[in-house]
Amino acid sequence: MHESFDPDSAAAWQVRLFKKSVTRQAVLRNLQRLLSPVDNKTCLDVGGDHGVIPWMLRKNGGIWVSVDADETSVADMRVILGEDQVYQIEGAELPFEDQSFDTLVVIHYLESIRDDAAFIRECHRCLKPKGELIFCVHHIKSYSTARGLGRLLGIHSRRKVRPGYTQRDLYEIIKDGFDMVETVTFGGTLTACLDKILEKSTGETLSRGYRINEEGMITDAQQLRRFAKAVNLHAVLYPLQKIAAGIDRIFSFTNDHYIVVKARPRPWIQRKSVKLKDGRSIAEAAIRTKIGTAIDHIKPLPGT
Repeated sequence: MHESFDPDSAAAWQVRLFKKSVTRQAVLRNLQRLLSPVDNKTCLDVGGDHGVIPWMLRKNGGIWVSVDADETSVADMRVILGEDQVYQIEGAELPFEDQSFDTLVVIHYLESIRDDAAFIRECHRCLKPKGELIFCVHHIKSYSTARGLGRLLGIHSRRKVRPGYTQRDLYEIIKDGFDMVETVTFGGTLTACLDKILEKSTGETLSRGYRINEEGMITDAQQLRRFAKAVNLHAVLYPLQKIAAGIDRIFSFTNDHYIVVKARPRPWIQRKSVKLKDGRSIAEAAIRTKIGTAIDHIKPLPGT
């Protein structure tokens, strides 16, 4: 794992973007808060934000391996993390033996594959019996100002096959093999709307594949200029992002545009969905609680 990069490399540009993104920093912060100690443990991260978040997660200790399906992201990760720690995958299949990992962290990968249920089963197969699955996804609500703004701006990610998940969706895809231990939400409305504006302004730069050489340098001068423009725009709007995040904390009920779930595996048994007496599904109750209860509601973590 490299501790510094050539200032003109793709990895360096991705780190600069991370440092000027309130939301990407919040993703890392919330993953780390749910992550149990990983010293002397074997860990896998999937969908790793061009290597920046996996690079940060490795500072917690442990032995890490990273995978992603996106060719450009994999190339960046190999520069940041090292060739022997990064693999390219396709779809739901994980190229590892049964019970290979103590911890598995999934970063916005579920939204990008068609058979997400098969992927969850692969996670179950690769985890040890006392392992831990943590994943972060976009939260789909009945009404979202940010989602409406995204539609108005015509934003569509080439990597996503779905915009996110409802609470019921999350329960349904993991209920056969995992128990939810904890869930947290973050990401307020103002911050999410600013993200949509940035995505519209820089989406071509950040989502389109770009070529790098063996040293991890961007080989296209036009693409390099686009990266510089994207970083400058993020830098200009970063103080506004911080102000928006502060306002969102005041209106804490809006801080649910993202969900991070911590789950533990149990024997895989297909379970039917049932309803509670008040009409809610088990999904709607379980996603809001720590395992074993059905009375607490999700609360945003302080400082997100």
